[in-house]
Amino acid sequence: MINNNKTSIRWTLTAALLAAAVMTAGCASQSGANTSADDSAQESTVKAAGEDQAQEGGANAPADDSAQEAGEASQEGEAKAPAEDSAQEAGEAAQEGSTEDKVYLDYIDAWEEWHTMEVDQTVPPNIYDPKKFVADERNPQWLTYDDPAYTVLQGIDIYEGTGEIDWKAVADAGYSFAFIRVGYRGYGQAGKLCEDYRAVENLRAAREAGFKIGAYFFSQALNEEEARQEALTAIKVIEESGVELDLPLMYDPEVIKDDDGRANDITREQVALNTEAFRETVESATDFTVDIYSNLPWEDKLFDAKTLTNFDIWYADYEKIPQSPYHFSWLQYSNKGEVPGIQGDVDLDLWIIPN
Repeated sequence: MINNNKTSIRWTLTAALLAAAVMTAGCASQSGANTSADDSAQESTVKAAGEDQAQEGGANAPADDSAQEAGEASQEGEAKAPAEDSAQEAGEAAQEGSTEDKVYLDYIDAWEEWHTMEVDQTVPPNIYDPKKFVADERNPQWLTYDDPAYTVLQGIDIYEGTGEIDWKAVADAGYSFAFIRVGYRGYGQAGKLCEDYRAVENLRAAREAGFKIGAYFFSQALNEEEARQEALTAIKVIEESGVELDLPLMYDPEVIKDDDGRANDITREQVALNTEAFRETVESATDFTVDIYSNLPWEDKLFDAKTLTNFDIWYADYEKIPQSPYHFSWLQYSNKGEVPGIQGDVDLDLWIIPN
């Protein structure tokens, strides 16, 4: 919702939203299938993006080097620290140790490759007990965090390629929150801005079904100005829906695996500037909160310590135990969920709320 107390920027914002509408004109409505001969990629990691395909490592399967599918916690022949213990140990070291003593963490990505990262001990640590991430007895495909100090909710994240959704059936199956993609920038060199063509429909239907709602924007911004354009596009879509967000609008800057993404070579410093520009644009004009979507390789290589500290995190990791040494409030733990009311695989998420 636009904050009416911020009248000094209202007219500027209105003009900018009209400009955003012009920039997004002409985006093709597509189902999510890999239909473009020029910009095609596998369906598991690509969501159709009009003239440019927008690959969703983001709030769908992490795209660069992200956590492996649940249950495949180790790679044959590799002698690395188990994810179950290493993240907690690294987090404890970050919390208790001297910043002069370097701490390293071994982790496995979605392509079964091991990496070693240096843990930044200035970033707030992961304080969760790894042994409390367990299967939920209510549904065998669900992960939960079994600790009476927290309330844990099950949710999903979706985009236009998810198709038509029976939101009541999803709610009846036990899901209570959703992150809904509101737009994206294509990863081809043109970097076309597009609205998710089902976003308004999904935002309204999810609200009617009683969901707590957040949103996300798939970014391929190369600079602050492009990040601001993306923010304006997100605002426009959410405002059009008339839905007030309960959860943050997530900024989702992507690195494209196995393709020539326009932002693949972006520096950590530029990502920080873009992220702050996106937040500044949104939060100066609306009541929305902006946070970030991430996975462990991006925490290792893409986001700087200031960004990881100043934003809450929606973290993606398909290991049995999340590997991150850093704080997070939402966990995307599967991209293979089977959910009543939705055809095909769906991303599954946890919201871990301190009591």
